[in-house]
Amino acid sequence: MKLKMTVMAAAIAVSSTALANENESNIAQTGFGNDVSVTQLTQGWGNNNSDVTQVGVNNGATVLQQGWRGRNVSDIDQEGMGNNADALQHGTKNSFDLTQSGMFNNSDSQQLGTGNALRVEQEGVKNNATTYQSGWRNYADISQSGSFNNSDVDQEGYLNVAQVNQDGTKLSSDITQSGDYNFADVDQSGSFNDSSIDQNGTQNKAEVLQSGLKNTSDIHQDGKLNIAMVDQSGVNNDASIVQDGRYHQSEVTQSGYNDVAYSSQSGYEHYSSITQSALPGFFGGLASLASNSATHVQMGVNNAAITTQVGGGNTAHVYQH
Repeated sequence: MKLKMTVMAAAIAVSSTALANENESNIAQTGFGNDVSVTQLTQGWGNNNSDVTQVGVNNGATVLQQGWRGRNVSDIDQEGMGNNADALQHGTKNSFDLTQSGMFNNSDSQQLGTGNALRVEQEGVKNNATTYQSGWRNYADISQSGSFNNSDVDQEGYLNVAQVNQDGTKLSSDITQSGDYNFADVDQSGSFNDSSIDQNGTQNKAEVLQSGLKNTSDIHQDGKLNIAMVDQSGVNNDASIVQDGRYHQSEVTQSGYNDVAYSSQSGYEHYSSITQSALPGFFGGLASLASNSATHVQMGVNNAAITTQVGGGNTAHVYQH
């Protein structure tokens, strides 16, 4: 996260200049040892709204809302034991909606700017969501169920969208967006899968679908109107896509074991497709344990490359300029 200011530290920093003005806080607690702290500060006119509901044991919530004209909205609903939510909203018309159930889940959200929206839903044990939004009308939607899952979203700019859906054990998603109109979507199930998306520029699109065990996806986009898609199932597959320029499209599909795919595009309007899979049957699966490897490197203008590998131990390298 670019900003790691705690909620209470931020409140102290601005308390000397803030003017209270029609803020509203509603708190409902049922159970034992639950704790809530709400601070609402408004410069100028307007009002902030905070609703916190906690049911269970030792749940905690901290809310800070501030900014010119305010009108920030925060809604926190926690049920279970040891869940924690921290929400910082600094600006105008930002909205935050959190639902947590289970045990020891954690959410840390920071929104700076105007009209940013965040939704977090976590169910299970020790899931963690960290979200930072700065700019205008960015949107993030985080849904996690299972145990020990982690989501990290960082958005800066205008009208960026990040969506994360994780259902499993020890899944990890990291999305960083800087620019305008970028879109990132991650859907993970299984165990120990890892996804990283880094978008810089305008109208880039990245989609990741992961299931299985120990799959890794890494997407980096820098430019405009690039599209990257990764679909992984199976065990221990690795996909990496790097796009620099405009109008590139890269697709990686992996459904076998231990396969490696790398796609690098720079310039203008390239197309890359890599498909890797195992042989059918028990003995085919054993033969496919050996790693397939495919590399596409494209530079210049309007190149296309398609590689399909079935089995194990295959190697392909494509260089286009």
